[in-house]
Amino acid sequence: MKVRTDIIRHAKTLHTWAGITSGIFLFICFFAGGLSMFQHDLSRWATPPQQQLQPISAAQYDPLIQQVQAQYPETIKSYQLNFNSKEFYNAPMQWQTPLPKRQDDHDFNTHQQSMLATLNADSALQVRQENLSKLGWLIEQLHETAGIPGTLGHHTIGVYVMAIICVLYFLALMTGLIILLPTLVKDYFAIRAGKNKKRFWLDAHNVVGITSFPFHIIISVTVISFAFHDVFYDAIDRLIAKEKLARPPAVKIAEPIEPLNIEKLLEKIQQQAPEYQVSSISFNNLDVPEKASARVNLYSADQMLRGDRFDVMMFNPYLNKPLNTNNLNTHATAMDQVVRSMFSLHFGNYGGNLTRWLYLILGLGGAFLFYSGNLLWIESRLKRQKNIESAPPKQRKDVMVIANLTVGACLGCIFAVVSSMLIGRWGYVLYAELSSVNHLFLYSYYAVFLLSIVYSFAVGAGKALPQLLFAIVLVLCCLPLTSFIALIFPQLGIWASISSLWWIDIFAIASAALFIWFYLKAKHRQKHAAENTIWA
Repeated sequence: MKVRTDIIRHAKTLHTWAGITSGIFLFICFFAGGLSMFQHDLSRWATPPQQQLQPISAAQYDPLIQQVQAQYPETIKSYQLNFNSKEFYNAPMQWQTPLPKRQDDHDFNTHQQSMLATLNADSALQVRQENLSKLGWLIEQLHETAGIPGTLGHHTIGVYVMAIICVLYFLALMTGLIILLPTLVKDYFAIRAGKNKKRFWLDAHNVVGITSFPFHIIISVTVISFAFHDVFYDAIDRLIAKEKLARPPAVKIAEPIEPLNIEKLLEKIQQQAPEYQVSSISFNNLDVPEKASARVNLYSADQMLRGDRFDVMMFNPYLNKPLNTNNLNTHATAMDQVVRSMFSLHFGNYGGNLTRWLYLILGLGGAFLFYSGNLLWIESRLKRQKNIESAPPKQRKDVMVIANLTVGACLGCIFAVVSSMLIGRWGYVLYAELSSVNHLFLYSYYAVFLLSIVYSFAVGAGKALPQLLFAIVLVLCCLPLTSFIALIFPQLGIWASISSLWWIDIFAIASAALFIWFYLKAKHRQKHAAENTIWA
C-alpha cells in the first residue's frame, strides 16, 4: 500500500514524540495490568494462614450470623457473606471496622482492619480482626494510576493522568500503523538480529505492535471511557432525562418481619440467575427494613461482566417479590451491552482462565512494546565513533536522560513489584507485631522503585541495566525458595503456597530463567560496547 512521503514523515514525528512521552507510564500500567489478571490469586498467595478462616456449609450461615450479631451489635446493620469467592476468600462472614473520621469511602483504607468470622468444627464462633493482605489490589492500583498518588473527586489523580496518556497512546498506535503500511507484508515477521541494534529493536517493536494492534486499540479507548465515564453519563442524562426523575415511593414491609434465611435466599438467587455462581452478598441498613439492601456479586465465565470478576444484583432482602435482574448480562439492554462490553473487553473477564492468560501475555507484550520503543528512540540518536583514531563522541544529554529514566523506571518497576512480594512474605517473620502489611507493600514498592531510578542516573544506564536485571533474577528465585523454606522449617512463621497457587512460584522460576537470558545479553553488549557510549 502506498502512502505519501510527507504523510509518513509527519506520522513518524507524531509517533516518536507521542510514544516517548507516554512510554514509561504505559510500561508500568501494562506490566501491572498483566499481573492484575490474577490479582486475587496474588493476594491469596501473599495472605498468611491466620487471615484465612475455614469455610462452612450453606446451612451454617444463619447460626453464624446469629452468634456474631449477639456479640457484635454493629453487624445488626451491615455485614458481608462470602461463598467460594475469588476476591473475598478470607472468611464466610466479614465486616469492616468503622473508618477513621474524614476517611473518604473511595480511598483505599491501607490499614484494612476487617473483622472475620466463621464456625469451627464444634460450631463454636471464631472471630479475628486482621489487616487483610491486599497485594493484588495494590498491583491493580498501580495498573490504573502508574503509581501516581493523590485523589481528585472519587478518582485518583493517576487515572486522569493515564486517560490523557492514553490519548497520546492512541495517536501513537494510529501513526505507527500509517508508518508500517507501505512495508507491512514484507517486514511483518522480519526480525533481523545482528550488529545493527536499531534494526533489531525496530523489527521487534513492529512485530509486537502489529500482532497485538486490536488489543491496544481496545485498551486505549476503554481507558479513556473509564476515566471520564462520569462526564459521559452526565451528558447522556441531560440528553435523555427532560424532566427530573421523581423519587420512587417508600417501600412498605409487611409485619411481622421474618429474619433472613440465607439458605432460602441463595436458592431464590440461583432460580432467577441460574447461569451464575454466587460469590458474595453484602447487606446494608438491615436495622431499617424499608431501606435495607443486598448487593450480590455473581460470577460466570460465559458472561461479559461489569466488574473484574462479577455481575451485580441488588434488592431489598426483606421484600417477598422477584429479584431485579436488569443489571445482569443475561437481561441487559442493547445500550447496557455496549457499556458492558467496554468493561469486559478491558478486564478480560470472559472465557475464564484461558482469556486471563491471554491478557497476561498481551499485557507483558505491551510492556515490551513501550520499552522497545524507548530503546529504539535512544539507538536512533546515539553518536557512534566513526573510526578508531577519532575521539569518542559525546552523547546528547537528552538521550542520556531518557536512557537512564527508561532503564531505571521500567526495570525499577519490575524490581519493586517482585521485591514487595518477597518482603511481604517475610514481613511477619522479621517483625512479629506487624500491624499493616499493606503499608509494607506500599513503602517497599516506592522505596525500591525510586532507588532504582536514582541508581540508574548515578551509574548510568549501561551499568544499571545488567545489575538491575540480575537483582530481579535474585528476587524471583527467592519467591519459590521462600515457599520451599516454609515447607522445611514451618516454625519460622512463613507459609508455603497452597497447592492451587504453586503456579505462581513456578511462574517466578520461569521468569527468572528469562531474565537470566536478558542479563547475559546485557552483559555481552556492555562488554562489547564502544567507549563513551551509553551502554558501555
